[in-house]
Amino acid sequence: MNFLVDVNLPKSFSSIKLISCVFVTDLSDEMPDGKKWDLALAHDYIILSRDKDFYYRAMQSGFFPKIVLFRLGNSRAGDLLEYFRRNLAVIEQHLLNHRLLVLWPNEIQIVV
Repeated sequence: MNFLVDVNLPKSFSSIKLISCVFVTDLSDEMPDGKKWDLALAHDYIILSRDKDFYYRAMQSGFFPKIVLFRLGNSRAGDLLEYFRRNLAVIEQHLLNHRLLVLWPNEIQIVV
């Protein structure tokens, strides 16, 4: 699985050896959400973000890239990374059959 890591998530995601990450910050200093969306669709990337605008856009779209939305409050970068690492197997399993996941402190919500 290839992840497109949004600017609101740490580059430390690259330390997870089991995944492939492309960082928005490596591609552009300022990339609008629409371009991230199109890039994810074109290259089959899974968007990792804290930006709930992706959720709202997905709910209004007929087809959208796979999205993992972090809703963990004001978590530190290390906490986000640890949460993702600890739940990676479950997240990947859900992404085989679903397109939108929301990561809450105590659950992984399958939306679509």
